[in-house]
Amino acid sequence: MSRRLRLLVVSSFVFAMVAVPAQAGVKLTIPVARERAAAFAENTCAHDTSCADSGVQNCRRQSERIVLCRIFDHRKTDEQGNFICTRLVRLALKLPSHRVAVTGLSSWNC
Repeated sequence: MSRRLRLLVVSSFVFAMVAVPAQAGVKLTIPVARERAAAFAENTCAHDTSCADSGVQNCRRQSERIVLCRIFDHRKTDEQGNFICTRLVRLALKLPSHRVAVTGLSSWNC
């Protein structure tokens, strides 16, 4: 094996060993997930004429980069009156962009 090829292999290995730990410490925080879930709930409510209010009830960590948040919609209808519907929203931190994305939804529970 040529010296240049060996140097390329070794430098690639060193780069890989340095890059992995740098991303391993990245964590999706609960406040950031809560803020993103609140924006998602508000956007959902904006598209529903029966929705009077929306927000986040709670959030819990599933893993370092995944948080589950329970959002709610307070609904007002003439036929059914006032009631609250909730659903779980799965939020994930996408690497390398560090974007917080909604990656899953449960059914509404009213």
